[in-house]
Amino acid sequence: MKFGGTSVAGAARIRNVAPIVAQRRDESPVVVTSAMAGVTDELDRLIERALGGHRDDVDRGWSALRARHLEAASELAPGDDRLAERLDGTLRDLRVLLRGLRLVGTASPRSRDAVLGFGEMLAQELLVTALCGAGVAAEVVDSREVVVTDAAFGAAHPAFEPTRVRAAERIGPLVARRIVPVLGGYLGATPDGVPTTLGRGGSDLSASFLGLVLDARVVEIWTDVDGLMTADPRAVPQARLVAQVTFREAAELAAFGARVLHPASIEPAVRGGIPVVVRNSLHPERPGTTIGRSGDALQASPRAVVTRRGLTLVTIRAPEQIRRSGFLSEAVTRLEGEGGTLFHLTVGPVGLEAVFGEADDLEHALAPVEGVSVAVVPELAAVSVGGEGLAGQPGTWGRVLDEAARAARCLRVLQAPRAAALGLLVREAEADGLARALHDALIGEEAGS
Repeated sequence: MKFGGTSVAGAARIRNVAPIVAQRRDESPVVVTSAMAGVTDELDRLIERALGGHRDDVDRGWSALRARHLEAASELAPGDDRLAERLDGTLRDLRVLLRGLRLVGTASPRSRDAVLGFGEMLAQELLVTALCGAGVAAEVVDSREVVVTDAAFGAAHPAFEPTRVRAAERIGPLVARRIVPVLGGYLGATPDGVPTTLGRGGSDLSASFLGLVLDARVVEIWTDVDGLMTADPRAVPQARLVAQVTFREAAELAAFGARVLHPASIEPAVRGGIPVVVRNSLHPERPGTTIGRSGDALQASPRAVVTRRGLTLVTIRAPEQIRRSGFLSEAVTRLEGEGGTLFHLTVGPVGLEAVFGEADDLEHALAPVEGVSVAVVPELAAVSVGGEGLAGQPGTWGRVLDEAARAARCLRVLQAPRAAALGLLVREAEADGLARALHDALIGEEAGS
C-alpha cells in the first residue's frame, strides 16, 4: 500500500490513512509513503539556494520544514517528546548537509540524493505514529537498508536479488508478527550503503518493486484521485472512471499525459504479473482503477482521451548530417540540454522532428552544428486516444482523424511504440475542444465499465 504526497500532506490526511491500513491488517500489508506534498520540491529548492550561498534563505526554508513536521507531530501525538526528538534529529542532519553544500558551493548527484530523501524519512515517522495511535502495530523500516540499487544517483535502478534477500530479513519477520512495516518511497542505497533516489515516480516504483520481491498479491497506489478517468474532468465534464486497463494501456496513456502513474513505475509489477490498483485515499470506499494483464480491458475499444500540454515541436533539417554516426544522439542531447524533456521523436531521410516538454531556447540549441536548420513551434498540446487492440482497428484510427479534422487543426500524428495510443499534436487553445469531441465520438456512454 503506497500513499502519495497528497495522502500524507498534513496531520489530518495522515490520520485519515490509518483506518485504511487498519482495515487490511489481516492481509499483511506493507506500507510505502511519499514525502508530505511539496517537501521534495522544497528540498530541491533549498539545495539550489545553498549552492548560491543564500544562508538566510536556506535557514528560513529549513525552519519552515521543521515547523511543518513538528506541527503535524503535535497534532498526531500531543506531548510525545520522543517523536519530536526523532524528527528533530533527522532535521538536524538535513541542516548539516545543507550547510555543507553552501560552504562547498557545489553538489554532486550523490550529494543531492543525500538531501532529497529526507522528506520520506520524516513522513514515515509521522505515519507510524498515526497507525499506532489507531491501534495498528507499525514500525519504521529504513528503505536504505532494504532497497539495493546501482550508483546512478538521481535515477537509481533497484536490484532484484539483493533487495529480495534484505526484504526477507527486514520486512518478513515484522509481517510474521503482524506488525505493519512502513518504508519511505523513492529511497534506496548502493550495496555499500550510499543513499540513492529512484527518480521520477520513485515512490510508485518503490512500491511496485517491493511488491515484486515480496511476492505481493496486489500493489495499491493511494492518491487523491479515483483512478484513471476517460478524460480530464476539467475539460470533459462527462468523463468517468475506467474500472480496468491493461499494463500496456496504462503505460502508454501515462506516457501521453495521464497523470495517475509514471510509466516506469509499474514495470516491476508487469514483470511479476501483480495487479496494480489506483485508489483515492480521500474516498477509500471507491473501487479505483485496476491495472493488470487481462480481463475486460482487453476489449479492442478506446479507453481514454488524455492531454499533455506545454509541448514544443522542433523540426530539424540536416541532410548532410542525418546519416553521420552519432548525430541523432548529439542533437537530442543538445536539445535536452536546454531544459527540454523529450516527448516524441521521428527520424526521416533528411532530418528529424522532436516534440519536447518544458523547453526553453530550443531554436538555438543546434546553431553551432554546420548544415543544420531548426524551426520551432511552441504552445502545443498532444490529445491522445488509448486502448488495447486499437492497432488492429484502422477504422477507429480513421474516426480519430475525422474528428480531429472537424475539431482542430492537427499539426502532427504521434503513435506510441506498441500502438496502444494515437496522439494528435494541436495548438494548446484547441486541445480541450478536441478532447471533448474525441470523447463524445469514441467513448461516449460506454466508457469505464
